[in-house]
Amino acid sequence: MISLLAFSSISPYYTTLLPEPAVHPTQENHAVKKSLLSMLAFVLLQSSVLAAGPGWWPQWRGPSGQGYVDDSRVPLEWSATKNLLWKTPLPGSSHSTPVIWGERAFLTCANRDGSERIVLCVRTSDGKILWNKSVYKGAPERTHGTNTHASPSCVTDGERVYAFFGTPGLYCFDLDGKQLWHQSFGVFTSETGWGIGASPVLFENLVIQNCDNNGPDFAPKGVAKKDCAASELVALDMASGKIVWRTPRNQGHGYSTPVLIPTPNGRVDLALNGPHGVWGYDPKTGKEIWHCDRHPDDDRNKFGESIPVFNKELLFAPAGRESGFLQAIKLGGEGDLTKSGLAWELRRKGIRDVGSPVLVGEYLIFADGRGATLSVHDVKTGQQTYFERSPGAKGGKGGKGFYASPIVLNGKVLALRQDGVTFVLEPGAQLKIVGQNTLSDGTDFSASPAVADGRLFLRSQTHLYCVGTK
Repeated sequence: MISLLAFSSISPYYTTLLPEPAVHPTQENHAVKKSLLSMLAFVLLQSSVLAAGPGWWPQWRGPSGQGYVDDSRVPLEWSATKNLLWKTPLPGSSHSTPVIWGERAFLTCANRDGSERIVLCVRTSDGKILWNKSVYKGAPERTHGTNTHASPSCVTDGERVYAFFGTPGLYCFDLDGKQLWHQSFGVFTSETGWGIGASPVLFENLVIQNCDNNGPDFAPKGVAKKDCAASELVALDMASGKIVWRTPRNQGHGYSTPVLIPTPNGRVDLALNGPHGVWGYDPKTGKEIWHCDRHPDDDRNKFGESIPVFNKELLFAPAGRESGFLQAIKLGGEGDLTKSGLAWELRRKGIRDVGSPVLVGEYLIFADGRGATLSVHDVKTGQQTYFERSPGAKGGKGGKGFYASPIVLNGKVLALRQDGVTFVLEPGAQLKIVGQNTLSDGTDFSASPAVADGRLFLRSQTHLYCVGTK
């Protein structure tokens, strides 16, 4: 079986060939889907058009992991009184994106102090909570004040849903909420206290988890070193939860989500932006194929939160920290690409990436997590062509930036700021704000938007919102 991630370059044409998810998928539905996916896998991986299917958003940033979707039914104007279909209170906070399969949206939550972790399912038609499973109760691990204890997003293949919480481990449920398996990796440690953020991804029969952390040398008081999680990349069998391969990384703490990238030479690489650079792996075996260092002697480059974005020739990876490097890496290489594999690199100024950029044509578009700025870089040269603070943004301590990753909807960029303001942007060398929509409940909107079946889903720390044409 090829997973939804494996057809990360699906085009709207091929999307119409795939069966739309039912309220609850049937075996016949899955058999047809698997057959079609097998036949179309090569074509889809070579396609340059990225889009979501009509009724699913199966992981953080959609099927491609790049945040693209074409669905003309989704309105570009909304408010508390316009095009808001429903609003559902949630049992805890989180930065995780709702992942959607048919009529079901899956989310993670944690209570305020992180001592309880929850996986829940919401019906997308009316916002009703279908099931709510408490998977962990215990002492919370260290995290940052701007993070939560449930920030990784779920991922689903339409048969199962997978949720990762760091120290509590990785959980697998069927779509009705029955727990199928659980795998613990040990206690996750963090010298900086950032906490956990990497979401699981799917490839063929594997669920792959980034377990970057500081390891046994930073064991919390009262925790034995042997009980700490290793800093590694781990693949598990989707059906059983048994570990298939594990690859040591030993890079320290990081929370980037891996992304599958089709290369010009027909290979599929699992690329992971980490604390010291970008690494490429064979997703079937975990074997390292290539790596590209990011000036490891410079502390400003020891942060790799954003996932890379890519086109047919290049992968674009930002450091994350202010004044860190942005690198354009040639796809298809092997070995050490630090020098030979770079198309260009440059040091950016004043950008603190929490979310990830989007790539639209010839332009990389960033939404800043700290200064609430919007910026654009030319993909051919790296040159910055636009840099402006978003309207109404408050700078300094207590200001609201962009923690959510922007998405591209019908060619327009949607950038959701923490204060609930979503900017609709016309992409280009110079961004043009063509719309501005606000939802507010007094808490931050830090989760990335999701789109499925003509509806837009936005999440605050207390509610899930569904926007659609009334």
